[in-house]
Amino acid sequence: MDAGYKLLAAKYLRKQAKMLREQFEGVRAAEDIEFVHHARVASRRLRSGLKVFGECFKPAELKSWTKAIRRITAEMGDARDKDVQIEYLRAALRTIPKEECFAGISRLLVHFEYYREEMQRYVVKAINRLRSGGELKSLEKACKKIQARAASNHIDVQSRYSFARAEFHVAGRLEELLACEKCLSRSDDAPAHHVMRIAAKRLRYTLEIVRPIYAGRLDFALAIAKRVQTLLGEVHDCDVWQDQLDEFATEEHDRLCALYGHGQLFAKLDRGLQYLREDRRRRREQAFAELLVLWRQTKEQGLWEELTRAVRTRRNEVPHPPEAAAENFPEERAAETSAAATGEPPAAKPASKSNGNGSASARDAEAALNDPHFKPPRKKPRHHRKRAAVT
Repeated sequence: MDAGYKLLAAKYLRKQAKMLREQFEGVRAAEDIEFVHHARVASRRLRSGLKVFGECFKPAELKSWTKAIRRITAEMGDARDKDVQIEYLRAALRTIPKEECFAGISRLLVHFEYYREEMQRYVVKAINRLRSGGELKSLEKACKKIQARAASNHIDVQSRYSFARAEFHVAGRLEELLACEKCLSRSDDAPAHHVMRIAAKRLRYTLEIVRPIYAGRLDFALAIAKRVQTLLGEVHDCDVWQDQLDEFATEEHDRLCALYGHGQLFAKLDRGLQYLREDRRRRREQAFAELLVLWRQTKEQGLWEELTRAVRTRRNEVPHPPEAAAENFPEERAAETSAAATGEPPAAKPASKSNGNGSASARDAEAALNDPHFKPPRKKPRHHRKRAAVT
């Protein structure tokens, strides 16, 4: 496996793991919602990083880390979404123009606050599980080991293999986003807009991951992807609001009917709910209009094509390594050179494992340099290789 690419992986993943771990006490205290926000972002970036750099680690470790991070991302995501909704309702109560809307909004706020308190124990449980499981500590340890080895051998993250893999991942994420473009002609296609939001998020995180090797050359695309994700996120949030307001209205109407035998009192609450519906509808229209303008400007200026050229050009600027093999650590190349000089076969190395996203073989590394869209083949299971050897 290319040492520069492994170093890039270690630096990014270790940084995000540290960021996630630093939020734990604040999340447990539940006194500032920003701790949950930062923990959610760090866990999302970790998941994206593990997908991009999966070939740099053993499959068993990768599976364990991914599973643990996925769990905490889900809990942090739900908690963060509810925190944002609560903040919106509190702001609405401070600026509400009609006093008759107060009852419905305040009733919904109480409902959400109670629900968020119930969620907190699951959030704490997720943190305790991640701590006791040791997956985060194991990930940081593996990354620290890679960094220490790279430092002693003066490894640089800007290798041809790093650029080739960066080009492959960026191109794939950009293709996913552009494939969703048609849904922008349908302002009411909420499911498709949600898919596009996820594609924009993935492109953004991928650009953040490879950003260190491009020295700011991709910052323009990163800013666009972030803005597209933000606007699509607002559109999605407004769609979620409409569904939740309808659900809450039905529940409240049924509750009041059960208590008083009629639903006349619901009209007092419904005024506030209608106000929220209209406010979220207007904000959705505004965010979608801003998105259309941004997307049109991006297309007219050819910025997505510029992104493609930027990642391809940078790879071609890096000179080819002296040999076709991946840029292994110097001591590994020295051992091979010594063996060739003495006429003896080089010492056997432990078989490198692959998770299906990449390979450590020299042939695969060379192919990746020549074709950034190359996908290394999955190795045969060990028992197949043994059977062939016996035969």
